[in-house]
Amino acid sequence: MIYIIIGILIALSCYILFLVSEKQRPKTHKSHWSKCAEHYQICRYFAFAVLAVALTLLIQYTGRGVGSVSFFIFASPILFILILRINDLKPKKTTKSS
Repeated sequence: MIYIIIGILIALSCYILFLVSEKQRPKTHKSHWSKCAEHYQICRYFAFAVLAVALTLLIQYTGRGVGSVSFFIFASPILFILILRINDLKPKKTTKSS
């Protein structure tokens, strides 16, 4: 159960950091998360604090053994897939000048 809570906290903090990133902030202003875009510095600090809480919970309840390392190894590809799914990845239009 603690792994699920920690995973949700990590995903939440990554999503907040995504919302307040430089490229995403104009889109965030137009959405219902506009308060995050207005106070992006506070949201960044909050996201890093949530990451610190998740790390503290992970160390406190699982120890410094293999379990905590394996959790981060397991969580990294899931977060990467979420980032790829959320971002608008479009190829750049290149023009040939001959």
